[in-house]
Amino acid sequence: MGNEKIVVADRQNGNPIPLRLVCPDDTVGARSVKMLETLEVVGLKKMIRLFAMLLAGCGLAMPQSPVVVMRNLSRPAADFQVGDHFEIIVSAAPHQAISVRTARMSKTDWGPVIASTDASGQWSAKGSFEKKDYGSWSEVWTVGGKVANPVVSFDVRAPCTEGGKAFLSASGPNRMETCDTAAGQQQSFVTPSDGDSFRTPDGRVIPGSSRSNMTPETYRMGIMESIVTGNAPVEPGKRMQHAGELIGKLIGVNELTEAETRKVLGIVRAVGVPETEKTATLALLRQLAAGAESQGLKDDVAGTIEFAQRQ
Repeated sequence: MGNEKIVVADRQNGNPIPLRLVCPDDTVGARSVKMLETLEVVGLKKMIRLFAMLLAGCGLAMPQSPVVVMRNLSRPAADFQVGDHFEIIVSAAPHQAISVRTARMSKTDWGPVIASTDASGQWSAKGSFEKKDYGSWSEVWTVGGKVANPVVSFDVRAPCTEGGKAFLSASGPNRMETCDTAAGQQQSFVTPSDGDSFRTPDGRVIPGSSRSNMTPETYRMGIMESIVTGNAPVEPGKRMQHAGELIGKLIGVNELTEAETRKVLGIVRAVGVPETEKTATLALLRQLAAGAESQGLKDDVAGTIEFAQRQ
């Protein structure tokens, strides 16, 4: 035994149970609680407020590195499914701008500033998952020019009844699931296609896209996105022209993760910085420098800025 995670469980397989302590990483039952008189269950937002008050009383400030938490209000500690209500809570320094990059299957929305933290460094929003939200999601929140931890990745599953009939077919990331639901009837749930719109966590509706109506710039930005956020290789050539400008337009006010930032640095060094592209490239690199957290990344960005200036 050691410093392990301990969970206060109130449900098992979605069904209510008397409160019990669960140590997920223990292989045998070896812990107990004796002579417990009271147990107060405190909501996450209240815990954050109490923590902030405690720090303030000690003359300390809230941590400056932003943190994001997404929780299930309908079925605490359970995976998300269609019909669940959720809450997103952002904690950071006071009065910091907030934006979110939302990846929905093969589509990504690099959102604008949607809000800011309040005087206590908090912001929250609530919503619910509808049938059209079925499938995989990824959210990268930027708060005050820095990526909030962690990157939020999750699946919205079908609300199938336990033990009921179910059928699942999949082709790559695309899925279709038909099953018995609590509504007393079979329903089908399908992941969206590129032409379908989707809703971001802040409630904006992003229209579907089609290759037939892509402009040359949109096409090149899509390639650049696949390189920066995916596994596409860096291949110097026509498609890499104006890389700094394209990436800057792509991400907007959003920051990149450390791995993505390092990919951008590799792109800049691989394709070089012509004089006509120097202004846009340096602006992008300075944005990335402001969002860098680790000293190693800060040094690498600074070195790439010097490289670009010498070109």
